[in-house]
Amino acid sequence: MNTKKVDWKIVLFVCSLVIAIIMGCRQSLGLFLEPVTNFMGNGREFFSFAIGVQAIIWGCVTFFCGILIDKFGPQKVLAFGIISYALGIFLLSSPNSSFTLFSATSLMGFGLGGAGMATIISIVGKVAPPNKRSLTMGFAAAAGSFGQFAVVVPTMWMNEHLGWQTSLIILATVTISLLILLPLLNEKNDQSNKNTSFGLGLKNTIMFSIKEKNYLLLISAFFVCGFHVTFIGLHLPADLISKGISVEVAGWSLAIIGVFNIFGTIGFGWLGGKYKKAMPLSIIYLLRSLAITIFLLSPPSPVIAILFGASIGLLWLATVPLTNGIILSFIGPKYMATLSGLCFICHQLGAVLGAWLGGKFFDVYGSYETMWWLSVALGIIAFLLTITVKEEPFSVNSEIKA
Repeated sequence: MNTKKVDWKIVLFVCSLVIAIIMGCRQSLGLFLEPVTNFMGNGREFFSFAIGVQAIIWGCVTFFCGILIDKFGPQKVLAFGIISYALGIFLLSSPNSSFTLFSATSLMGFGLGGAGMATIISIVGKVAPPNKRSLTMGFAAAAGSFGQFAVVVPTMWMNEHLGWQTSLIILATVTISLLILLPLLNEKNDQSNKNTSFGLGLKNTIMFSIKEKNYLLLISAFFVCGFHVTFIGLHLPADLISKGISVEVAGWSLAIIGVFNIFGTIGFGWLGGKYKKAMPLSIIYLLRSLAITIFLLSPPSPVIAILFGASIGLLWLATVPLTNGIILSFIGPKYMATLSGLCFICHQLGAVLGAWLGGKFFDVYGSYETMWWLSVALGIIAFLLTITVKEEPFSVNSEIKA
């Protein structure tokens, strides 16, 4: 049966637009922490725990969606993700009960699993030419960063002038409109994947990978990445406000992360194509700890808030193309989405702790300082783990020549 191939540049274009909106909405959730908490009359721990549940669902669904992408292609998986995410955002606009809130965040978790960063990166990584994979994945991650700026800033305006509930309804409408892009990905996969050999090879690859030292080191460090970005993305605005910084500056500090991460993801993606990826990846974790330390030791001010957003933005999602690039060097493109999804589960386990502990510690201690110092320590640990990773093919089921 003949196959219809879609140009990798079209795939990159569609995936970039999808991830810009999806991740832009995801990073805007910190702007809804206070209004949703006030609406429900609960402490911050409750909303934070709901986001933690979203994170673990996101990770688990990403893994299974990765298997489906490797076998059937991306179109239906992305449609499932977009629809689920839009419904979750819509439900969040009226969290009348705990059940409604957890239903909303759970649906958003399913949506992020089908159309989130890990899924998008694996899709573009599979179709890009080998000599352009690292840079292409960097561009896709940069699109997610651009979305953070492009969505957060209008969301700030909508929250102020239209109300946070109307803001969420508009975000849901914009998200569901992404479905019109998916016909551009109308590709029929090789039928050779739809047989028992795929399943057997997949099982052998997973079982071998979870025993491979370099893979375990890589995903352990990615746990820290999830902890960092979820804690900062959800709690940074609230932390700044608690220190006397205005709501506007707090929102801009979050938005500026997205602007500078455009440069960070592209830059580190380029470095990943020139050097062994473990080195720049380990440096990212170390620099995160340094940036957080300087932020903590500096007196709170609007300038410090913006500078911290800019510095952490350079390091924000830059881990994603490098981590996925290393997975490609381990196993090649055939099972990349699956192994990336497995790696992302570890990322989301870290995200659960980052979201939940942030709210828990604030409710208990009245500040986020303990969480910030914990983030510093974890960054140093991730640096030590990653710097020892050897970027070399696995001896079993590797398709690196594909």
